[in-house]
Amino acid sequence: MSKKNTPPKPSRWRYVLITGSKVSLVLLVLLGGYLIYLDSTLTERFRSSRYEAPALVYGRALVLTPGAALTMAAVERELTLLQYQRVAQVVDSGQYSVSGPTITLYRRPFDFVDGPVMAQHLRLEFQGSRLQRLISLPDQRPLTALRLEPPYLGRLAGGNQENRLLVGLELVPDLLVETLLLVEDRDFYHHGGISLTSIGRAALANLAAMRTVQGGSTLTQQLVKNLYLTREKTLWRKANEALMAVILDYRFSKNEILETYFNEVYFGQDGGSAIHGIGLASQFYFAKQVQQLEAAEIALLVAIIKGPSYYNPRRYPERAQQRRDWVLQLMVAENLLSQRDYQQALAQPLVEQQRSRLTQQPAAHYLELVQQELNALTLPANWSQQGLRVFTYLDPWAQQLAQQALASQLPLVSKDTQLQGAVVIADHQQAGICAVVGDRDGQRVGFNRARDALRPIGSLLKPMIYAAALEPSGGYDLASFLDDSPVSISSPNQPDWQPQNYDSEYRGMLMLYDALVQSRNIPAVRLGLDIGLPTLVEKLQQAGVSSPIAAVPALTLGAVEVSPLMMTEVYAMLAQLGQHRPLATVAAVTNHQGLPLYQRKLTTPTQVFSNEASYLVNHGLQGVITMGTGRKLGERFAGHQLAGKSGTTNDYRDSWFIGYDGQHVVTVWLGRDDNQPIGLTGSSGALPVVSEVFAGLSVQPFDQLLPSGLSMAAFHRQTGARVPLNCDQALRFPARPQRLPENLGCDGQIEDKSWWQRWF
Repeated sequence: MSKKNTPPKPSRWRYVLITGSKVSLVLLVLLGGYLIYLDSTLTERFRSSRYEAPALVYGRALVLTPGAALTMAAVERELTLLQYQRVAQVVDSGQYSVSGPTITLYRRPFDFVDGPVMAQHLRLEFQGSRLQRLISLPDQRPLTALRLEPPYLGRLAGGNQENRLLVGLELVPDLLVETLLLVEDRDFYHHGGISLTSIGRAALANLAAMRTVQGGSTLTQQLVKNLYLTREKTLWRKANEALMAVILDYRFSKNEILETYFNEVYFGQDGGSAIHGIGLASQFYFAKQVQQLEAAEIALLVAIIKGPSYYNPRRYPERAQQRRDWVLQLMVAENLLSQRDYQQALAQPLVEQQRSRLTQQPAAHYLELVQQELNALTLPANWSQQGLRVFTYLDPWAQQLAQQALASQLPLVSKDTQLQGAVVIADHQQAGICAVVGDRDGQRVGFNRARDALRPIGSLLKPMIYAAALEPSGGYDLASFLDDSPVSISSPNQPDWQPQNYDSEYRGMLMLYDALVQSRNIPAVRLGLDIGLPTLVEKLQQAGVSSPIAAVPALTLGAVEVSPLMMTEVYAMLAQLGQHRPLATVAAVTNHQGLPLYQRKLTTPTQVFSNEASYLVNHGLQGVITMGTGRKLGERFAGHQLAGKSGTTNDYRDSWFIGYDGQHVVTVWLGRDDNQPIGLTGSSGALPVVSEVFAGLSVQPFDQLLPSGLSMAAFHRQTGARVPLNCDQALRFPARPQRLPENLGCDGQIEDKSWWQRWF
């Protein structure tokens, strides 16, 4: 073959070009496929589950009303808890001042369950232990009521330990938006997710400094990294970040991306929880809502974004202030701040150093109950996308009192370091649980004895027996005589049961009132068997006892295991004149935007006992405080109308005391987890804890109106006969109306009267 017929070989460059084109085409196809995959998955994830928002839990809101039994000290205590700042002159929300018997207050705005309320300037005038008047300022208009914002208690749900309060972009101040974009992404509204200008500017700055001093990532890229990527510094991660940023920018509006950034950006740690989002960061650092932020606070938050740990204003105030002031300089240079506002902002302190947690007094055992109730509610399955705000009945002051009372009194009543306890405080008017302590160390997370410790209740059961007997169908009243003499009770296949009184003595016949006040065992046993064990079991179940109840004779002396929470519900029923409502911790639930999801409604109560029977038992339990096992409580609160009952179990293994007034029921249990004897009665162990709690709560009058079926009556001390009310030596009890013999004298004997005396 001749040489000139040989086909010419393709040039090397042509080969490279063709091969490169094929490879590029393959890569382009792969990139296109990857972009399609990213687009479908990323768009759906961003639309439906951008982040996990927790359930944020709040306590009760303190309501101020003229004439309420509320001291200045109590209001100041609440304002301190809410991180209000005491100042000489009130000029901004979150501040208050004190002058004589007057508090001037600028209440913060807050989104309550029934809607948002604006900030309000007002004056509180006190007289003695009462709030006399509420005056709106500056118009001097009298107010009938005002709510302070509820205290934040903590978070629930979410395994990632991220804390955030979702806020809409409309709530974020314009100055904060403009400052963030000025520092982090000036071209945000003009680029397509990535900014070549920013990348070039950062490269030049880094080259000039011979180190990394500036990043080229846009806000969209930062958001993608925070939501979906790791922090590893590789080209593959950066490429992914850029592609995902472009997709987000194409699929979603700038405002959607910016709002998501404000809710996602990391601001530091609150203990073991990460603070994410501007909504919670403003509360964490300044105890303010985001719409209240001022220039210096805005500058600090924007400064922290670059490095929340490095620029932590509480740990490293000097470097944090240096960067904040640099941000303020940029704000002035770009005409976001006037020179005057700039100087004022420079002079402001960074943050309050004393406050380093969102909640200063965590109530772990209370939050367990809240979580349990939330699990039982019908809430949206995807609630974590919008978050929850849970409003509870917790009174932070009552919670603190309960923890302090238990911790301080246990070493005083016993040297046994294994002695444990539980305290429950409930508002029986609202059927709400105000405080729960399940351990002698109120901060310890673990076994919640208030809820989970089922223990014998001893004499705490006796009021249920007496209430059943005092029903109109029972045939008893407070002046009825009961037999306090030895009794032996036979049961099939069981040895005879021979109960005894705690003092091993017997007093023969005594009035029902005295038997209740003195907590005599034998009369209670006889009476309980008379009304019937099935009736007693039924009444206990109706009153909220859900643990197993054995209908055996020993039940009459409290041989049933019940938790402190259940017993609180039982006595709340008595305090409410026999009306039972289940106690709850959760009052209402909204999402983070304030949309109501649940509102507790107090349903029609179950009438366990009649009003008359309950009133008579309450009268007897007031006698327990004045002359019975609770008289130490009566001596400390002389002149107040408290009611209560002690309980002690066999071998002194359990010490109980429950006291209640016009608003609160306070239940205390003491014992050991191994059920060993503790050597304490209800009066010597649990009562001092109850006493300390009431000392801090302030006793509310227990002024129950006499039911229409009762009237005051007088009874002869020895015979129990009903005598005229004007008899000096008679005992006076509420009783059902009953016609007196026409000629019965104060000595209980029939008097002979002349015909004209009988006539007139």
